[in-house]
Amino acid sequence: MSKKKGIIHLHAEDRELNGGVLTLNGEKVSHFGTCGYLSLEHHPALKQGAIDAIMRYGTQFPMSRTYVSNPLYRELEALIEQMYQAPVVISKNCTLAHQTTIPAIIRQTDLVILDHQAHASMQEAVKKLLGQGVSVEMIRHNNLEMLEDRLIKQRNKYERIWYMADGVYSMYGDYAPVKELIALAEKYEQLYLYIDDAHGMSWAGKHGTGYVMSQLEGKLYRKMVLTANLGKAFGACGGLSLFPNQEWRDKVSNSGGPLTFSVQIEPATLGAAIASARIHLSNEIYSYQQELQERITYFNELLRATSLPLVHENNSPIFFIGTGTMEMGNYLVQQLLQEGVYVNLATFPAVPAKNIGIRITLSLGNSFEDIALLVRKLQHHFALALQVTGQTEENIRKAFKMPPAIVSPVPTAAKPAATTLQLKRYTTIATIAEADWNQYLGHRAMFDWKGMQFLERSFSNNKEPENNHDFRYYVVEDSAGKVVLMTFACTALCKEDMFSQVSVSREIEKERELNPYYLTSKGIVLGSLFTEGSHLYLDRSSDSWKPALRLLLEELFSEQEKQQAATILLRDFDAADQEMHEFMVDQGFVKVDLPESCEIAGLAGQAEDAYVAGLSQKSRRHYVQKIKRYQPFYEVKVKSNLTTAELAHAYQLFQQVKEHNLGINNFLFPEKLFAEINESPDWEFILLYLKEEQNTSSKAVAVCFCHINEAKVYSPMLIGMDYAYLMEYGVYRQALFQIINRANTLSCPKINFGISASLEKKRIGAAVYPKVGYYQAKDNFTMELMEATFLIERE
Repeated sequence: MSKKKGIIHLHAEDRELNGGVLTLNGEKVSHFGTCGYLSLEHHPALKQGAIDAIMRYGTQFPMSRTYVSNPLYRELEALIEQMYQAPVVISKNCTLAHQTTIPAIIRQTDLVILDHQAHASMQEAVKKLLGQGVSVEMIRHNNLEMLEDRLIKQRNKYERIWYMADGVYSMYGDYAPVKELIALAEKYEQLYLYIDDAHGMSWAGKHGTGYVMSQLEGKLYRKMVLTANLGKAFGACGGLSLFPNQEWRDKVSNSGGPLTFSVQIEPATLGAAIASARIHLSNEIYSYQQELQERITYFNELLRATSLPLVHENNSPIFFIGTGTMEMGNYLVQQLLQEGVYVNLATFPAVPAKNIGIRITLSLGNSFEDIALLVRKLQHHFALALQVTGQTEENIRKAFKMPPAIVSPVPTAAKPAATTLQLKRYTTIATIAEADWNQYLGHRAMFDWKGMQFLERSFSNNKEPENNHDFRYYVVEDSAGKVVLMTFACTALCKEDMFSQVSVSREIEKERELNPYYLTSKGIVLGSLFTEGSHLYLDRSSDSWKPALRLLLEELFSEQEKQQAATILLRDFDAADQEMHEFMVDQGFVKVDLPESCEIAGLAGQAEDAYVAGLSQKSRRHYVQKIKRYQPFYEVKVKSNLTTAELAHAYQLFQQVKEHNLGINNFLFPEKLFAEINESPDWEFILLYLKEEQNTSSKAVAVCFCHINEAKVYSPMLIGMDYAYLMEYGVYRQALFQIINRANTLSCPKINFGISASLEKKRIGAAVYPKVGYYQAKDNFTMELMEATFLIERE
């Protein structure tokens, strides 16, 4: 969406650059998006150093450093070691520096703990350790209390525990608590530090060695590996890995993978880096640092006179103004660009989905007049953006956990007209007319009006907290009383790995054997944790559908605050609906791929042979080989209710399925739910028994729990199976086909087969529909767990 709006993936059109101005879309704009904080890339000495190096050594030195290094490397390394007073390895860039250093120094006996805002290049390098058996965890940003808790619990299990973080964080411009980390490392001998100070280089520290070194009194800490950047403020390109001892340096230099196969830094870049290093070793660097600090101080003073939500105020050249949603962020960046100001849009995953904003970076290329103009335009267009997008400063500050503004902005535009839509909120289905509910939603699946009564009974007054769900019903009407939107949601305790990889859930479940509520939090889910299908009625023919959906989202955000819910999950949207996707992303939601939805429509009450005849040739062959051949072994019964013993056995079979299937990892449903199913006239049971010659037990080997709604839609909501017979007798496939036979017998026009096992369902004639959800968490620590590749810890 941002690309379509013309604010990312742009091309500068200048014939010359000076660091303070860009030409974009044919117009000159002030440049507040550079990471060249000291503008050294335009320094005459660096340019001349690059030219001289090309003239002496050509445009490249095309061979691995394992064999021979360009002569300029030795000179550059000597200058860098003079700056840092520490051994160094130089890589082509910071990403390769991490990929070179991290696998070389971290061992299988070590534990890695990542700050969850650590730069993506570091996280990617860490992921490669997983295949080597290295344990990896993650903690909340700058949370030393959480770090110490992990140290106490894990220090006896690992030889070294590496904490990895940024010195200066690239989005918010905030710092790692370096001195506190050193104190912690002195307290716990197992703690080692790996810090990336790419954004702290040059503008801070003695000889421009960076923010981290400025906190270390000029000497690298004995248990720290520091990485830094020859690009950005340094003015050239390359990654530095600095070590507290020669042994680590030699190990990385000799065995660091990318050093053996990646190309060398080009001679021109080495020449520029040498020239920059000489500047850093002179007093000239301090005048540049001072000039930048004067601009930073001036910008901070101007921002204090506004109510703009500056997320962190400090003396770094990186500033972040929160907008909350992508929609407002896109609008604000667009308007500033049209007004001659370029800033960066910061989006997920670089920042949390509800913490979108604009990143502003200062450099020596920005004049004081440019900075003053930026603040005036920013204040003006921020106020307009709030009104145009329906955002509020209060909501933005809440999203970033900021205090209320002291100064109120001056209104610069008329307030938008009041909406003609009305949102009605209910706490029980009993307050909504049965005919109305079934007209808009109830005909779709098991959540018809009576089905909702069933759910309210089943998920209330249970002893387990996870089995008490708080239902809310929402109806949005226009001025004529016409329904534009209708839906329901529940607030419940959720497993944060509900849609994670099975391998992740399996590891987390081991922890839950001792701590049942490990990695769980309260969430708001569209529909419920039990139901499947499309839970949102939205009149897309209405011009008011987007405002109606915004009203719903505002209400959900309000509910999130009241309930202190960590997440909101809006589910079961059509994966091909690009318009909806763009709308949801603008509102600050992230798309999550959900399991495909399966259904069989157009049933005509056929006998089994007639139904099979309508299948594809491939499906008919599957039926003959995998289903028909096993049918003689089975006796099938349909019951409206079960005896106490039968129900207990059915529940036990369901538990087996739950234990084996972690594809959608949620809590075990309460026994009360199954008792309600047994008593409800809208439910029935399909039971499969193996005949005596196959199974001497008289108990069912499969039970399907099936709902029939007012529109005669047949929904097999749950299944229980005896895994002792699953593979030998094709229990699951047999159960699926018996569901089809039963729906045909009842002349049901449609079967909702739900999610998971879509291949098996497709083989027997089900249509498969890709579905997505839209997810928003209070911070991206929780967000990352949705698609986690390794175990993440939390408070």
